[in-house]
Amino acid sequence: MKVVFMLFFGFLFTLHIQAQNASLFNKFIPKGFQLLDSKSGDLNQDGYTDYIIICKSPNEDQEEIKRPLLILHGNSNGGLSLFKRNDNIVLCYLCGGVMGDPYTGMTLKKNYFSIEHEGGSSDKWSRIITFKYNLDDGSYYLHKDAGTNWSSFKPNKVHNDVYSKQLWGKALFSNYSVDF
Repeated sequence: MKVVFMLFFGFLFTLHIQAQNASLFNKFIPKGFQLLDSKSGDLNQDGYTDYIIICKSPNEDQEEIKRPLLILHGNSNGGLSLFKRNDNIVLCYLCGGVMGDPYTGMTLKKNYFSIEHEGGSSDKWSRIITFKYNLDDGSYYLHKDAGTNWSSFKPNKVHNDVYSKQLWGKALFSNYSVDF
């Protein structure tokens, strides 16, 4: 009985946090969209909590609709401001093939954040796109774009693709587009 109670309490707490975050972000979420995911951390290393939020359309399971990714910076009065937005990084709900929604999550660590995808059918793939905040010029740049693909018929034969800044120089977050 204790386990059931703990699971139920955990579920309610998660719903409360999600609702609280959604209200925190309401003024930033584009009209016709809702919150898909959010993570917090001090990305620009200024001592204030910053957020990465990803938005989705309620109709995204019916047509290919882009998913806005917003970087919100915290400030000294406890508020948030929109730093940058890019609609071309998070893959759409229908872009994962037979496996469904390709978005699997995001990770924040220090002044880095990564967006993670997975998809396919008999040929499967994964992709992690990482951006880094540059403390010197106050911009986010692409740090790494890495992917893996393999066939479910030959799961031991994996092909890795890693693209890094050595190939493209400085690619700004605001200009980057997933070319898939």
